[in-house]
Amino acid sequence: MDPDLLRDMMARGQMPHMARLANQGAFVPLATAMPPQSPVAWSNVIAGADPGVHEIYDFIHRDPSPPGAGGAQLALLPYLSTSRPKASDSDLAIPLGNWRIPLSGGSHELLRRGPTFWDALVEAGVDTTIYRMPANFPVEDVDGPGLFHCLSGMGTPDVLGSYGEFTVFTSDPTMPEAGRRVSGGIYKRMQLVEHHAQLVIDGPPNMLRVPDEHGRVPDTTFVFDIVRDPEHDLVKVDIAGRTLLLKRGEWSGWIQFDFETGMPGSTVLGPAGAPTSVPAMLQLYVKQVHPYVELFVTPLNIDPTRGGAPISAPRDWAGSLAERTGVYFTAGIPEHPPEIRQGELTEDQWLEKSDMIVAERIAQYRDALEHFDAGVLFYYFGTTDLISHIFWRDRDPDHPGRDPAQGDRYADVIEACYREMDALVGEGMAALKPGDTIVVMSDHGFNSFRRGFNVNTWLMQEGYLALRDPAMTREADLLADARWSGTKAYALGINSLYINLRGREKFGTVNRGADYEALKRELTDKLLAVRDDDGQPVVARVYDVAKFYPDADPAVAPDLLIGYARNYRGSWATALGGIPPIVLEDNLDRWSGDHCIAAELVPGILVTNRRVTADDPALTDIGPAILGLYAIAPPPGMRERGILE
Repeated sequence: MDPDLLRDMMARGQMPHMARLANQGAFVPLATAMPPQSPVAWSNVIAGADPGVHEIYDFIHRDPSPPGAGGAQLALLPYLSTSRPKASDSDLAIPLGNWRIPLSGGSHELLRRGPTFWDALVEAGVDTTIYRMPANFPVEDVDGPGLFHCLSGMGTPDVLGSYGEFTVFTSDPTMPEAGRRVSGGIYKRMQLVEHHAQLVIDGPPNMLRVPDEHGRVPDTTFVFDIVRDPEHDLVKVDIAGRTLLLKRGEWSGWIQFDFETGMPGSTVLGPAGAPTSVPAMLQLYVKQVHPYVELFVTPLNIDPTRGGAPISAPRDWAGSLAERTGVYFTAGIPEHPPEIRQGELTEDQWLEKSDMIVAERIAQYRDALEHFDAGVLFYYFGTTDLISHIFWRDRDPDHPGRDPAQGDRYADVIEACYREMDALVGEGMAALKPGDTIVVMSDHGFNSFRRGFNVNTWLMQEGYLALRDPAMTREADLLADARWSGTKAYALGINSLYINLRGREKFGTVNRGADYEALKRELTDKLLAVRDDDGQPVVARVYDVAKFYPDADPAVAPDLLIGYARNYRGSWATALGGIPPIVLEDNLDRWSGDHCIAAELVPGILVTNRRVTADDPALTDIGPAILGLYAIAPPPGMRERGILE
């Protein structure tokens, strides 16, 4: 939630509950993290400390020296920054012919380090309930006299272990993308025979099978049937023991099912507790029936009712929530922006899905308020963030991605979302008892994302990054095409820039000490001097991580963080190491608003019924402030500053 937009809407009388809350206490900007990315920012809140303590610096981190040797091996390995599967789990199995009986259901490792404010609360006897805290998967239990309930949020994977992948089935034989993968989705051909088709959903690898000589195992699959009405815009779907009749433009609701492994004896092993299938759930949307059938399938969500994944503490709490309020999206970013960015859902269809998500959240929010008696309740709504990412261009007349045909059709979408959140704040205020504290906060503000900066392309043109084939005409890729012996620096992630440091990177070229420090200064000066075609600065500030976060682990942290100027951001290609032909390009993507710029330009908000005693409150103050209300001393590593009277 952006403080400038919020302030403007309050002045126009459109946020009455927020205005009333501010009059009771305070409304001030809240300094965000650098970079102002959600995993980093919320880790600042959780730990009451900066990335030098919690070690989250970007959505994407990299292993600078992955296992293996020789020029054919990967020079570096990207991974999601907040969690990853534990590799050792794959060995915990008993071989049985071509099958493996696992002794463990598999697990993930939480990569966020440092303290948490809720550990200190629970250990002091304060009951604490956390709904969808980002950067907190897998959820870890807390020992102490206080009760602890927690549901994971952003960073929770889908069943495939990713941030999500939609599937589109189409019977249109002219569609060239059938069978093609795109970022966040896959297209499949539907073979209709007398209006009937059998469709296959791809699941996770069948880890009960022994790997072949290449270390591969087959994927699990799930099959269901669809029949088209010959005349009407209606389909019948036989799926997971249910028969559904769906009209064109209709969502199915949740469908729960299992990816079966096919392991012999699973009827005996399953009840005994051995993981012989993978539970999942999805929703269907009928995009079209005639002349061709087009069926949209959401990403495969973890089923909260079957307790197979660590999405809550206690482990069965996710299921008890479903029993009380209905089955719900569990994927960390349920709106799944690729669905609209790839054009598979229109704006209206995507907003309809977003409304479904918000309805689930509101049901749980009201249930939380009803059951909350004493202690600390944290509730997260991510809708304002995703709506702003997608529809910011509709309120920015200078955005290059604006669609003239749409005009101002979606210009009020963001403000409508703010008004909806204001009403929910009102419900929270109505639930307060005398002496209670309420804090409404966002982890960052917002900004228009008009132009993308291809950092690796710039590094190549400036002589800091070399390609195996300098004459390459296609878009190059850092992992496949870089000539590391001639590379001094590279970019991976949205804001991160790394030095190809000798002794840290597998094929490092830059010596530690004076050469390293001089290169950082040189890159900083040159980045600050980058100008767009119209003379606008692209970069507002460059942060030397070793100085900005002196406790940072140099094996994990980037060397420099790029703080972009307003209207600019690291390009889509940069995030995963792409090297396009040009340095600066218009952002024509539906994802048109962002916040991954210089932290000083996108503060969040802090609205509370308490007086704020600090002139410069920051995300790192939130945890200590909560503890201060209970006179609990912050744990080691956490900032020690109270900001609430």
